[in-house]
Amino acid sequence: MSAPGPDPAADAVLDSAISPAAADAPAIGPARNVLLTGATGFLGAFLLRELLDRTDADVSCLIRADSDRHAFDRLRETMRRYLIWDGRVAERVVPVAGDLTAPRLGLTPARWTGLAERIDAVQHNGAQVGHAAPYAALRAANVAGTVEIIRLASEHRRKPLSFVSTAAVPGDPSDPSAPPPPPGRPGSGYVTGKWVAERLVQQAGERGLPVRIHRPGRISGHSITGACQLDDGIWHFVRAIALLGLAPEVGASDDDGPDVSFSPVDHVARAIVRLSAHDSAAHVGRAPVRYLVNPSRMPLRELIGHVAKRFPVSYAPPDEWLERLWAARHGHDGALLKAGVLVPYYRALLTGAGRPPVVDDRDTVRDLEGVGMACPPLDGALVGVYFDYFEAAGFLPLSKIPPLHTMEGHRESPGSRP
Repeated sequence: MSAPGPDPAADAVLDSAISPAAADAPAIGPARNVLLTGATGFLGAFLLRELLDRTDADVSCLIRADSDRHAFDRLRETMRRYLIWDGRVAERVVPVAGDLTAPRLGLTPARWTGLAERIDAVQHNGAQVGHAAPYAALRAANVAGTVEIIRLASEHRRKPLSFVSTAAVPGDPSDPSAPPPPPGRPGSGYVTGKWVAERLVQQAGERGLPVRIHRPGRISGHSITGACQLDDGIWHFVRAIALLGLAPEVGASDDDGPDVSFSPVDHVARAIVRLSAHDSAAHVGRAPVRYLVNPSRMPLRELIGHVAKRFPVSYAPPDEWLERLWAARHGHDGALLKAGVLVPYYRALLTGAGRPPVVDDRDTVRDLEGVGMACPPLDGALVGVYFDYFEAAGFLPLSKIPPLHTMEGHRESPGSRP
């Protein structure tokens, strides 16, 4: 009989030795040096670009690497991949080789102390992501790592902490009676880790640390360049349809049918930076939770229709389509392997069980309207931008439709960003 796994409820108790109230109060005024975690990830790279574009702060980036030089090289490569590298502001980036899974973030005592004294605010976006990974496999980075970030934010001077979670987390982090997410669902290990981390952040707020929690929904590519991560399940769904030349039949009615929703990464990054700067030192006690979701939703039938406009596609019942996908998963030079692994997720998607959660984002909409921001609508034009990028990147086969945009025109061109 195997030993029981870690208990999320027990993990959701912050170390009593962490005492933010004992540290000096946050510095007054805009942060001069921000610590960013997860900068080599998709959202993290755009958060870094947003911080460099919209603030005057230097940005210390905690990156898993062998050295600071290696950390910087990884960061530059990531930002080039997403078409957002700008060497003119590179001197404001401070690479910090470390490890979210290690005590004290894998830093020497001297470097830990120096970082605690230098930084004025923290954007904690770093996490290990695994769609099928259990909570135990993600716990070191996503839970223990958050504890170490809170510890760092609480030393020397209290640093406002902005924590990036996910819209899939249920409940209010200030409610101690709320149970953790049920196990066994796709992505439940990741969501459970975020559920635990939110409660740790909330307790840090109750002890005197200025905190806020952001819950993004599905994040898509840049709204202008289309630059996007290529490991998202919904885009592998699109790719599978294009490569198979076969799409699942979805009902003709949009009422209560399966749908999808996603927000452009540049909007999400800008919203997090704007909301964090708006009143970052004001929230001690109950952490405000802000959902970052697109109010627009697209019926899955419509998304499939956009694929069919570019590629020759026939239709089959959903069960037959899933069987065909599973049977072909080793074909097309491995391009369908990821989609094959996600067959259970697609089954839920096609039945409507995998619909994006309905959340109350009125506070977010109000706050963003206050700084002149609104999420771009999810429509055919936006999807077309993404498909153009996927074709140029070789993720989708070339269609017969001339692309609306090209990657070359945006490469390392920060002036093209809105």
